[in-house]
Amino acid sequence: MKRNIFKVISLVIALSMVFGLMQLPASAATIDYKITNPYESVNHLLGNDDNHYKTNLHTHSTYSDATIPLTEMVKEHYNQDFDVLGIADHGVIGKEWDEQPTLIPLYQYNPLIGNKQGHFTTEEYEAILAGTYSDGTTRTTQRGLQCLTGAIEGNMLVLQKNHVNGYFMNDDRTEGFLGNEGDFDTIIRMIEEAGGVSHINHPGDWLSSANGELVYDENGDLLYTPNGEEMTVGYQIATDPGNVQFFASFLRQYDSCLGIEVYNAFDRPTRSDRILWDELLKVIIPEGRNVWGFANNDAHTNEDVDTCFMDFILPEYSEANMRTAMENGTFFAVSRYEWGDRIGTTKEYPTVTSIKVDDVNDTITITGKNTDSIKWVADGVYIQEDTISVNGVCTSTIKLQNYTGDISCYVRAELNGAGGRTLTQAFVCDDGNMDELVNRTDKLNLPALDFVGAFRKILKTILSLFTGVIAPKISQ
Repeated sequence: MKRNIFKVISLVIALSMVFGLMQLPASAATIDYKITNPYESVNHLLGNDDNHYKTNLHTHSTYSDATIPLTEMVKEHYNQDFDVLGIADHGVIGKEWDEQPTLIPLYQYNPLIGNKQGHFTTEEYEAILAGTYSDGTTRTTQRGLQCLTGAIEGNMLVLQKNHVNGYFMNDDRTEGFLGNEGDFDTIIRMIEEAGGVSHINHPGDWLSSANGELVYDENGDLLYTPNGEEMTVGYQIATDPGNVQFFASFLRQYDSCLGIEVYNAFDRPTRSDRILWDELLKVIIPEGRNVWGFANNDAHTNEDVDTCFMDFILPEYSEANMRTAMENGTFFAVSRYEWGDRIGTTKEYPTVTSIKVDDVNDTITITGKNTDSIKWVADGVYIQEDTISVNGVCTSTIKLQNYTGDISCYVRAELNGAGGRTLTQAFVCDDGNMDELVNRTDKLNLPALDFVGAFRKILKTILSLFTGVIAPKISQ
């Protein structure tokens, strides 16, 4: 009997030791993240409305292919309470609004069909900058609308819409450059050589990744994305490794190429660009840099103006501060539309008022006003959502340790409210294994030139010359 009791006690002790040893690796393997907060340099400014600048850097006028003149485009942004505006006409470098931009012969059809070209008087321009302009204005903010000069949309005559926006160049080499079909490299290099910075415009429009056709497996069963949504051909295009590597190659080669537009206008041809953005983040962050997400209204008409924009965080407005913010990613992408549907019905958009990073406990806490919920994204998948909002203020804390199986190298947040959706830039989450994630490939998938689609665009352009209506738009 005593011998049996001794055996039982020995077995219990042995099992306890085994289970204890099994627990050691789990404890020893606890991941310690090094979190890089892109907003660290402006954290102290987030709580002050005066440091938030509603910004659009990709807008057109009749000096290229819009249907309204520069003066009306500026007035509409003024009325919609924008704080910073860059006119980035196709192949035309933006100037002060009391100066006439370069007249490119290609776009002189606009005056011929009755679409006026024009600029402000110096007195009018100074009033806009000061916020005292009063010619039929509905502006509600006190400060004026600032003019970011030197913006341009490069590759002005390409049918595939391989467009790139450039800023802060010290010469005019990009002006009037026609571009080559499918060639992003040349214009990005030209912008860099001119001392400027750039971002890639509406990549989904080039990839045709808005294709909503559903995807089925070999058994005829509908496939789903990791977020549980019905899989489309557009999703497959945006996540195709060859397409991802194609855009990644420019980010690798040119530090001056800062990122891509993740929202553009009504988000119709560009509806899969957040998907592409997440794929690029997974590829590029382990290689030592981030990929900033831009949002621009690409306005050609008044109706386009308040579709999407950016919230820049600046100590005060200056073009030098704007460049620093663009390079450091200290801005947020905001949209009133998603997939062509209106998601923002009120003026006040979700605004980040506080970001706190705790490297000891591996947490990130975000507070937003005009916010009903905050979602966290890792590798393109929603991993957490907080919906407790008090008087329009929502706070969410993500503990990275709870999602070690979901996070490869970053998380980003989405703030949702009645005014639309606001996206943060990616927070880099380095668990010490970044080198294992680096996976470059030379395989590139280049979309073939769609001759049928190109012919249709040309036909619509010709028809618009006779009707005086650019619909649908020649280019975005």
